[in-house]
Amino acid sequence: MATPVSIHDVVANGPDRYEVGRKQITLALGGVYVASTTALAKPLLVWETSKGYPRYYIPTEALHDDLKNALKRTGGNPRVSIKELETVDGKAVVEQVTVGNKSTTWSRFLSGPLENHVRIERADFDAVFENGALSRAIKNPYKRIDMHAVSPHIIVKVDGHVVAETNVAVLLNETGLGETYYLPATSIKDWGSVETSSLRTACPYKGEASYLTLNVGGKTWENVIWYYPYPTHESAAVEGLISFYNKEGVDIIVDGVRI
Repeated sequence: MATPVSIHDVVANGPDRYEVGRKQITLALGGVYVASTTALAKPLLVWETSKGYPRYYIPTEALHDDLKNALKRTGGNPRVSIKELETVDGKAVVEQVTVGNKSTTWSRFLSGPLENHVRIERADFDAVFENGALSRAIKNPYKRIDMHAVSPHIIVKVDGHVVAETNVAVLLNETGLGETYYLPATSIKDWGSVETSSLRTACPYKGEASYLTLNVGGKTWENVIWYYPYPTHESAAVEGLISFYNKEGVDIIVDGVRI
């Protein structure tokens, strides 16, 4: 999992790269629409580091009038307020934005290539829409995935114990990442060692992931398995199949070779 990037990092180091986004972005907060990008006020796709996904920076021109008035301190709607929390090296300001009973914190750039754009925390918003459709996560326009059914002999060990074995799998390749094998759920040797987890994460390419915890050798391995019960259409081949985190203590052995 990528290390979170702070506004201080972005101001100090600058973004790795950025480009004008091609999708129309709408934000909802406190039960109302608060920003809508247009052909004249397009979002930026900003890669804050060389790795990971980009994030949207919204031009202040795309903010709806109540937020624009709050920025200008001209009042207007008493349900909408913007409070300055911090200035970062004179180049950006961190502000608390409140609409009705909902609040978020954004960072607004005062100078440089990101001037007059706000860095949003999308999880704080009621909803984020791309071209009118609800969006859970952002896609990288230069990333792709492909999947193939394969038949190697795969053994998975956790803490030295064989927990899964199969001769069929789906191999998923994703730009910039290593290969990932998705196995039949029945490849798990002892289903009694499995516990369901409440953790959910979202991938723009595969959908919402659910997680499983394993109890092995008297130890609990939380969220060591993930799967997509309802994947996106482009990832339908991995529906219901499981994959193991390839981390310390977990050995994924394909045709006798640990990957």
